[in-house]
Amino acid sequence: MNHLLQVKLPLTNESNSTQVIRRNLRVENTTSVEKIDILCEDLRAILRYYQGTPKIIENILIDVNYNDIIAKSNRITDLLKPKRKNVNDMVVGARFSDAPEGEENHIITYYVDVATIRNTLNELECIKNFISLRLSGKATAKNFNEPSCKLAYDGFGLSKSKIRNLITDCSVVNSFSVPKIINYSDKDNFLVTFYKTELSLAELLEKLQIDITKYPYSFYGDNSISVTRDLYEILEDKVPYMISMISSDLSKVVLNKVKNNNIEEVPSIPKPTNEPIIGVIDTFFDENVYFNEWVQNIDYLDEIEKFSIKHPVKEHGTEVTSIIVDGPRLNPWLDDGCGRFRVRHFGVCENQITVVKLVRKIKEIVIQNPDIHVWNLSLGTEDEVSKNFISFDAAALDEIQASKNVIFVVSGTNDNRSSRTDILKVGSPADSLNSIIVNSVRRDESPASYSRKGNILSFFNKPDVSYYGGDYDERIKAYSASGEVDVYGTSFAAPWISRKLCYLIDVMGLQREVAKALIIDSAAGWEYKKTTYRNKDILGYGIVPININNILSTKDDEIKFMFYGTASAYKTVNYAIPVPKNDNNKYPYIARATLCYFPECTRAQGVDYTNRELSLKFGRIKDDGTIADINQNVQDDRSAYVDERQSRTDFRKWENTKFISRVLNKNQPLKSYENRLWGLSLISKERLSSSMNKGLNFGVVITLKEITGENRIQEFIKACRLRAWIIKELNIENQIELFHINQEEIELE
Repeated sequence: MNHLLQVKLPLTNESNSTQVIRRNLRVENTTSVEKIDILCEDLRAILRYYQGTPKIIENILIDVNYNDIIAKSNRITDLLKPKRKNVNDMVVGARFSDAPEGEENHIITYYVDVATIRNTLNELECIKNFISLRLSGKATAKNFNEPSCKLAYDGFGLSKSKIRNLITDCSVVNSFSVPKIINYSDKDNFLVTFYKTELSLAELLEKLQIDITKYPYSFYGDNSISVTRDLYEILEDKVPYMISMISSDLSKVVLNKVKNNNIEEVPSIPKPTNEPIIGVIDTFFDENVYFNEWVQNIDYLDEIEKFSIKHPVKEHGTEVTSIIVDGPRLNPWLDDGCGRFRVRHFGVCENQITVVKLVRKIKEIVIQNPDIHVWNLSLGTEDEVSKNFISFDAAALDEIQASKNVIFVVSGTNDNRSSRTDILKVGSPADSLNSIIVNSVRRDESPASYSRKGNILSFFNKPDVSYYGGDYDERIKAYSASGEVDVYGTSFAAPWISRKLCYLIDVMGLQREVAKALIIDSAAGWEYKKTTYRNKDILGYGIVPININNILSTKDDEIKFMFYGTASAYKTVNYAIPVPKNDNNKYPYIARATLCYFPECTRAQGVDYTNRELSLKFGRIKDDGTIADINQNVQDDRSAYVDERQSRTDFRKWENTKFISRVLNKNQPLKSYENRLWGLSLISKERLSSSMNKGLNFGVVITLKEITGENRIQEFIKACRLRAWIIKELNIENQIELFHINQEEIELE
């Protein structure tokens, strides 16, 4: 076996030298006089609607229904454009149409003033005249696109650029409409989120004359409120156009029936010393168990809860923690080689808790415990997540992870229906993008019968990975105050991944970005594109290996190296990775690469959730100095056109985990371009108009498999050192010894 290599890869920043491309019509798009008439009537109908309703807000919320999944660069630029402002700054939400999955189009909500809409109507009349007189009633790619078409633009009251932009804008818009959200469900309590306007939430409720004594509510954040069904119906009646999102306000643990093994002998366990600590946020912990000294138990309750909870439910939380502390002893076939872990256990509820209260507690707990890097969360809602927005609690987890050096491991939630004719989408917070979401498989690696599925926002690959969590007829063992019990569920798959992550971060000393990439990479392996991809909405990237050694080492014919960096410019690159060649001056490899990062996100942007994108390329350097990417990623190439839908499907644009691989049916060596080496590039894009002006940390894991079976790792190490790169073999025994040395307390005399 070869050791995993840790490389301090020198990275160079490059600015964006791409020239602004002239806006033209796509071949399949047109703008006709008839279409402009329809769009004008849409705008007039919207003005009539708002004129007929009580004036609550200053401006108008309007949906632009696009004819595709639209890139930020292809959104409207001149339609609905206020004076001296960018129209993208008016965006307050984004969702998908109700078309079948894979056929959805963008619906983007803008907040604009009446004067801008009236001005847009006037401008549309101008371009209607232009199209009628200059283009015979219809603008097409053939008669409109430059540089081949030469048109006269004078005499229509608008500049050439204005006319071209308006016509191009109209070509990507199907219609305009008043925002309206479909009623969420028949639940009694909701979290309602409103579009951002000049009114604060308190001011809005005051204008609506909502009596809190009659209709109790509570705020959370700037634009969300927890309401009862009665209050929701009032809001839906008075301001339906202001409601952006509706979600459940109840997170719960379904307490499955467990089988007691009736083992009277109490297991023994040594006393804890300096083992790393994993945080658990769950139901309460029962201290009457043999491993209680390994657990710092904290009942995280407010005064009302302390008074009302007389007999707290402890089974679920205790069972989850038992796996983290002593799972391999309870399940020898799942011995992961990670040893035991201490737990700081926060009991936050019995079997259910409001989402708002759970989020408040999680934020407080993480802030108060900065020494903990890995948090296990096995709570979730029964309702399916929306395809149009991230749930409230998942967004809170993403916010925490974007700002704090922590990572959450979240169970993928269970389908507990007695009969099933379809597969449910996961419940929140299993739609958290920055977290690792874990689904459950049986011992034969088939999905558990209670499995729920992704994707998230119709696109993001969730769950992330799968692990062994038992099934109704094939349970795994845990421990509670009643003794050893047989359990099943994603709640009991997640703790095993928490153990592995904590080992990688706290024992092996890896950054969380690299640790997450290693987990994803180990699950995907070489089989992801061949087999796992077909079930990715249930299995994620695959099943994580049981033994930690299979994550931290690799086969003799493989070179696996990882590195950590910060993207602080448009492009972050290295064009000199010294991949060894064979005697014929060729590269005898198949390859894969995994990238992970923790971006800031904006829930109010709906389906356009992540603020930052890192696009990954890895491969040989070609004669022209560009990278021959193993995934054939051409979305940023000047000579290629790739639409937003393809960029998301093929290259995972906007996703914070990228897995790319090249597996050939006929494994033949790859040629070397003019004796050049291999390279890697990360291209950074920002969704919002304002620049974040700060770096984004990332971790990358790369694996090269020698197709003839030869071990070339020492050649690679030597070549890196000749370039004065810092490279080391990650030896588990040495890292464990270093961990213990770092944990020793030094007494100063």
